[in-house]
Amino acid sequence: MSTTFVLVTAAAYVLGLLLLGLFASTRVRDATDFVVAGRRLGLGLCTFTLFATWFGGGTLIGAAGAAYAGGLNAVAADPFGAALCLLLAGAFYVRLLRRLRLLTVPDFFRRRFGRAAEVLSAVSLFPAYIGWVGSQLLAVGTVLSALAGLPFLTSVLVATGIVLAYTVLGGMWAVAFTDFFQALVLIAAISFLLPLVVSDAGGVAVVLDRLPEAKLRFLPTGGLLEWCLFVQAWLIIGIGNLPGQDLMQRALASRDERVAQWGAYFGGLLYLFVGLIPVSLGLVGTLLLPGLANPEEIVPRLALEYLPPAGLALFLAALFSALMSSADSGLLAPASVFGQNVLPHLRSAGAAGSGPADPQGALTPRAVLLATRLAVVVFCGLALAVALAFGSVYTLMVESWTAMMVALFGPLTLGMYWKRTNAPGAVAGMASGLAVWLGLVILTPQLPTELPNALIATAASILAVLLVSTATARSHPPRPLTDDAGLPVDQAGRLGTLPL
Repeated sequence: MSTTFVLVTAAAYVLGLLLLGLFASTRVRDATDFVVAGRRLGLGLCTFTLFATWFGGGTLIGAAGAAYAGGLNAVAADPFGAALCLLLAGAFYVRLLRRLRLLTVPDFFRRRFGRAAEVLSAVSLFPAYIGWVGSQLLAVGTVLSALAGLPFLTSVLVATGIVLAYTVLGGMWAVAFTDFFQALVLIAAISFLLPLVVSDAGGVAVVLDRLPEAKLRFLPTGGLLEWCLFVQAWLIIGIGNLPGQDLMQRALASRDERVAQWGAYFGGLLYLFVGLIPVSLGLVGTLLLPGLANPEEIVPRLALEYLPPAGLALFLAALFSALMSSADSGLLAPASVFGQNVLPHLRSAGAAGSGPADPQGALTPRAVLLATRLAVVVFCGLALAVALAFGSVYTLMVESWTAMMVALFGPLTLGMYWKRTNAPGAVAGMASGLAVWLGLVILTPQLPTELPNALIATAASILAVLLVSTATARSHPPRPLTDDAGLPVDQAGRLGTLPL
């Protein structure tokens, strides 16, 4: 009876989300509405959609499992690196990008560096989001199998269908509305579970006294290599997702620069605070449920052990909140990039020129919107395949962002802050970062120790941008930053914090 109650309650919750997505679809008139919600998000929606997008199964399930297995040192990437990324975005990125009136991150690369850089940046984004959504689907399969006894494949397919339905319907409006509601449910559920677990373990003081010192150690104790790997863990998400479409999509959808900046600040702080709850559950779980074969089952097993049926239903709703608030955005991001930055070039592959003008050619706004919605379906299928083929939620989530870190962070940042960055330099930076990273990944199994592959490749990308831009400065003069009308953008006052 209790299992039936839990499943029926969770199903009713999901139905409510689908109806909310259907309502949001009435606001979608064109690709701008679908991709950036008509640029009308206020501070509340912007903050909560940033938080809810990032706080997915990778944190709720993956970070708890990583803390259970390896302690605090094992969760540097998430939640710490993820919170760092949001704070850096608010301080150094979102205000200028908001002024550019972009729809996607590759739009920046097209206007600043031309079509080749646009397409290469778009292709670099796709693996990250396929892997990220795959990690969310893997997380819900893990939890539903543990909580409700459903087969893993059935759990994953159910989650995939739900996410796909309301993302295709409402786009960014559906994502923003549902994220706000889902964030509240998620925070309530895990905040309810933590005190029950800590109390049964004897209280905070007893937990801290019983936990081994290694579990509570955050900083490395080894030499230079261990420190490099620790810094890399912070930066894979900390700077790797700064070029992320999901992050910038919220800044671009915000009502103004103030909302974009403070939404990133508040989202980052909220993420860090709430993200430490599953980490804490993972640590306390080592005392209450030691020896789990799969550490990523620790949160659902604690929920089964300590929550009454009503609390378990709330937790399952929170699971779907965490999954869908991340997976919908992970699907919308690459689909938006495909519709805006890849499809037009497939339609006009033989067109001459690579100027900053809009490259969409004969494509109508309705055609772009349809293509974007169809791309959501395709990317969802790819993410489902990754979820079924992969094992670890946390590893898959973290590794998903590496491609963006090594390929896009350097060209984007230098393109914003170094006026001499030009098209050959940007393309060389993206290509060099990806080539060095892939080469090191292939070489790693033959090495006696692990190397910080992502750090090395990112440094190679930045160096390539600097050297090639300098060497080709006369033959390829750098372009100015322009808005959607092709006019130079005022870059004054892009740093500093606006009054709240």
